[in-house]
Amino acid sequence: MFQIQALAKQIFGARYEALHRSLAVCSLAFLAVRAADPRLSIAPTILCLTSGCFSGGVMWQLLQGRHTRENLRGLLALPYAPRRLVACYLAVLSAHTLLTKMLPVWALFAAAARWEAADLAAALFCAAAACAVAGASYWLCRRGHPAAAALWCAAFLACLLLCSRTALLHLAVSCGILTRADAYDFYPVAVARRTRQYRSNGSVCAYLLRYLWANRNYLANTAGLCAFACLLPLLFGGWRGMMFGTGLALLCLNTPLCTLLSANPDLLQAVRTLPGQAERFGVRYVLFLFLVNTGIDSLYLISWQVIDGGIGQGEILTALIFALQSALWAVLLEWYCPLRSWKTESDLWHHPRKYLVPLAMLLVAALISAVPAALALWCVFLVAECGLLLAALRLR
Repeated sequence: MFQIQALAKQIFGARYEALHRSLAVCSLAFLAVRAADPRLSIAPTILCLTSGCFSGGVMWQLLQGRHTRENLRGLLALPYAPRRLVACYLAVLSAHTLLTKMLPVWALFAAAARWEAADLAAALFCAAAACAVAGASYWLCRRGHPAAAALWCAAFLACLLLCSRTALLHLAVSCGILTRADAYDFYPVAVARRTRQYRSNGSVCAYLLRYLWANRNYLANTAGLCAFACLLPLLFGGWRGMMFGTGLALLCLNTPLCTLLSANPDLLQAVRTLPGQAERFGVRYVLFLFLVNTGIDSLYLISWQVIDGGIGQGEILTALIFALQSALWAVLLEWYCPLRSWKTESDLWHHPRKYLVPLAMLLVAALISAVPAALALWCVFLVAECGLLLAALRLR
């Protein structure tokens, strides 16, 4: 009981602030959607599939989070029973996933359509089973059995698609697998390496690439965004105008890469303290995000050309403007409004601030769609914006 309470206060907050915020968000989302009185017909399979996939993904992120492992390290310093600590650790992470991340999604589903109590109960069991499957798969990967973990996840996905009632079976089997786990299996020990000494100035671009490679979740999120870019033209059905700019705005939502400074408080303090780092780091950070956004937008343009055709110089210029403008605004938000009060990386990646840049880019897309001549004006504005920011950095 002590272990659950200590870990819950570390993850939810000393006064369970994360739970209070989640309940407030759920209430507002439910009332806002219900006020619109939507009458959607959603299959129960969609609800179960969303609950299982989303909960499993968030649970996997929590297990790989650096702050989550640091919380576990504090508990490992105290006397503990191995199986009880594993059960407490996974139970708290599952509760955090369901109560702070999945509950708002359920509120939207409940407000958008009418559901039977059995459907909601099935969704709850699927989400709980997904957390257990993610924990068991993570343990299998840590024990050197990635193929077994992949097969177990594939079996659970097939269960969600074909017969969600077997989720209880996956929950029971996953709990049985985890009875063999030790607490240290969820805490990877870093291998001590000899520190390299450099006599030349470091490369910020090389640091960003190493940071990206060291955090595989960032790579996975970027790869998922690339796949989403290839599928967007199919979802839009060949509509032009507003929908083309909407796709570019949605592709700005690369949350992990846009929160590098917030995710690393030590780096943020060093960049703010050392002289000249605002220009040295900030400019290269903007260029780094610009290159990533350009690569994703290029896949979007290629997919649009293959499916619908008609991509010309205007669309290419629009994609470049969106890539640079979103990168610039994301870095400005990181510099002036970094995220500080977060407990886990999942809280950081799901912070409402992530939607500010895409929403602003949606407004830009609406403006360009309504007034095509605004594209040239926005290009001039973007060049002037970059020039003023560079001049301000030089004068600091």
